[in-house]
Amino acid sequence: MKWLRQLSIYYKINGIIISMLLLLSIIIGFIMMDTTTKLLDQQIEKRGAEMAAYVAALSSNDILLDDNYALFDRINQTKNNTEDVRYILITDSAGRILAHTFAGNLPKGLPIKLSLYPKDEDGYQTMKFNSNEGPIREVIVPIENGAIGYVRVGMSEKSTQQLLSLKLYEFFITTLLICLLAAMGSTYLAYLIIHPMRNLTKAAQQIQQGNFYVQTEIKTEDEVGRLAGVFNEMIESLKEKDFENNRLLKELRAKEELRTVLLNKLFTVQEDERKRISRELHDETSQSMASLLAYMKVLLSKLTDEKQRSLLLDARNVATNVLGGLRKMAVELRPPVLDDLGIVAAMDKYITNFSNQQDLIVTFSPPDQKLIINNQIALTLYRILQESLTNISKHACATSVNISLKQDASSITLRIDDNGLGIRSGAIEAARQKNRLGIYGMKERVELLGGNFTFHSISGQGTTITVIIPIRCLE
Repeated sequence: MKWLRQLSIYYKINGIIISMLLLLSIIIGFIMMDTTTKLLDQQIEKRGAEMAAYVAALSSNDILLDDNYALFDRINQTKNNTEDVRYILITDSAGRILAHTFAGNLPKGLPIKLSLYPKDEDGYQTMKFNSNEGPIREVIVPIENGAIGYVRVGMSEKSTQQLLSLKLYEFFITTLLICLLAAMGSTYLAYLIIHPMRNLTKAAQQIQQGNFYVQTEIKTEDEVGRLAGVFNEMIESLKEKDFENNRLLKELRAKEELRTVLLNKLFTVQEDERKRISRELHDETSQSMASLLAYMKVLLSKLTDEKQRSLLLDARNVATNVLGGLRKMAVELRPPVLDDLGIVAAMDKYITNFSNQQDLIVTFSPPDQKLIINNQIALTLYRILQESLTNISKHACATSVNISLKQDASSITLRIDDNGLGIRSGAIEAARQKNRLGIYGMKERVELLGGNFTFHSISGQGTTITVIIPIRCLE
């Protein structure tokens, strides 16, 4: 029944109306044919009975006088004057034929022996039989209650059948014309219903494509017209909503652009501040600590008291450790190798130091070709590496980390995999609510460059971070 659901309303309306008309015509045709046949049969029987009674009334004396010629002449005149009469027979009381209207032999199938049965209310009896000339209805009327004889009139149904065929043909033509008129009427009715619906469908398709300035024409005030009016009101409402949405979208885009600018400035200021602090730690604080160590070395050479020398050596060791920590901090804030030798060398050095300090197996797969990127991209990749390894050392309990850096014709890809505990569901959102924004900070950095940051973690199966930055960002 799928094809029926997909069928147009036009064909459904026409099909229903014409089918109902055809069904009604067939039922009426059967009823009419049955009724007409019965009425014609009654008329034939009545006419046959009247003729038989007429012949019987005139033939009693002729039978008694054995005037067969008079009998023959009377029945032939009667037959010739009536088209439906096939034959007339006059028999005696024993059923022997005295006169008949057949020029030759009797038709095959005609019962010669007279079979009598109780008469009906009109005083005659009928029987129907098939002969070689077609169906014949015979009416039998007794002469003087059968004491003298019987008149048998055979009425042919040929004219009746012709009349029925003619009426059936006329009924068929009338039905065909009515169905044609009904098809025209149903077509017009379907047009009145479907045309506005097609307009509504076209308008809905225009709305689907974003055109909220379409209107449907209202020609009537019926249900379809009211539907079109409601549809136009809906379009106006959607137009207002679309205008409001466009306004809000413009404001959101403006705020997003402002946010992007602010984040860019924030990261730029942050990196500049790190660079300044790193330079101060390296150029001023570290130099001061180095000078302090030099003075302590001179002072140590002039002391003779062992206790004082021991205290000064301990202080010198503390100062040495502080100097080492300052230099490490300065390198982490802004590694000079990043500016001098590039991102690959800086990442390799950081990974080596991290692996030695955390006792982790960290493998690094650099790109085959020389990587040429600007400072912003290099800083982003380096900070993501730092943040990722820091998170792994604090939370993952991993034993190995795989890092790869690749470049193709359209993008640069950084991938970091560990075999740690992974992150359970909801842990990232809980960290965000506690203002632990490490992952979100990495994501923001990548998105500012038009890149894509993906984070995939399964509890107990490790974590994978993938960063893809389009090549256009290198220009």
